[in-house]
Amino acid sequence: MTKHFTSSSPAGYEMNQRQTRGLTAAGLAIVAVTYGLARYCFGLFLPDIRLEFGLTPELVGLIAGLSYLGYLAATFAGSWLSTMFEPRLPILLGGCAAAAGMALIAWSPTPAFLALGVFIAGTSPGLAYPPFSDVIVRHTEQSRQNVVYAWINSGTGFGVAFAGPLALYAGGDWRLAWLVFAGLALVITFWNGFTLPRRSPHLETGPRKVSLWILLERSARALFISSFLFGIVTAVYWTYAVDLLTTLTGNPRDAILFWIVLGIAGVTGCFAGGLVNRWGLGRAYKLLAFLVGGAIGTLPLLAASTLGMFLSAACFGAGFIVMTALFGMWSMRIFRAAPSIGFGFTFFLISLGQGAGPVLSGFLIPVTGQSMLFFGAGLICCALALVNTASGRPAPA
Repeated sequence: MTKHFTSSSPAGYEMNQRQTRGLTAAGLAIVAVTYGLARYCFGLFLPDIRLEFGLTPELVGLIAGLSYLGYLAATFAGSWLSTMFEPRLPILLGGCAAAAGMALIAWSPTPAFLALGVFIAGTSPGLAYPPFSDVIVRHTEQSRQNVVYAWINSGTGFGVAFAGPLALYAGGDWRLAWLVFAGLALVITFWNGFTLPRRSPHLETGPRKVSLWILLERSARALFISSFLFGIVTAVYWTYAVDLLTTLTGNPRDAILFWIVLGIAGVTGCFAGGLVNRWGLGRAYKLLAFLVGGAIGTLPLLAASTLGMFLSAACFGAGFIVMTALFGMWSMRIFRAAPSIGFGFTFFLISLGQGAGPVLSGFLIPVTGQSMLFFGAGLICCALALVNTASGRPAPA
């Protein structure tokens, strides 16, 4: 029996330019706290956390994987709530989860509570991020959609860039940093509550049923396979890059500066919409796959110099944020009948890979070493450039 979601998104309702800018700013901010802080900053503080709790590589991998497991658990919930009710509900729930999870990390007295906090924080982008595809498709002009989405998606870079200076200020007091992150998440959640558009009943044209079988659309296979592999290889960088640099250089301050460069470079993701409009999705995708793969694979070699590690951070930060934007645009091009369903499943697969990546890495590192792990992940990412993005076509409802 075919299952359906009934969409309540008011198709055809477009916001004026001022409202669109407000929506973009609020969306960027909540992506910054849910993705940039709640999900990806565990790696930034990993050396201090590992030292305080005496964590083994295997346990580090399992705890880091919980962040991605939390995302997996929440992704379909976010897409379902967005489709059945309205996008603002899961977005606000995501903001609350970020605040609660990061507060728990800051307080955690044992590795078990730390793991729980990481899991809860990890659910936040799964709830908050996919529904923005519904907001964008239903509430903005089609000519603006790539640009608006690219700016919102670049919030990850802003969050990562903000975390670095705070880590320098906090020094070894990683708990203080996570407490500040939690408070910021709460403020931004309230901001989104006032900014996000509500459902407009007078613009409704009746319930719109969309079959979940659209996820089996043949044109989406390349998208889904690429998403999963991209998640695996990039999780290696997010989780272990700072730890690798601290081990190789013995200088934790340079490792934090590396993280700041990574985040600042990620801010360039806001230009992804213009890049795709000018170059096309296929050309941009191939270039970014090589850029991200090169940054991952060469980090152990570039770590010998400060300039080299910063170059790797800049290439990965810019490449990763733009690449995720490309996956989002690719999915919205195929699944226009149900944007948050196809979009949510695409990022579900990225996170499935990102959840498996740290766990597999935790068991591989004692055997291969961190440097060889980075080399292998970089090669796999470069191989993604062989995928053909031109096969995507809108899936029927």
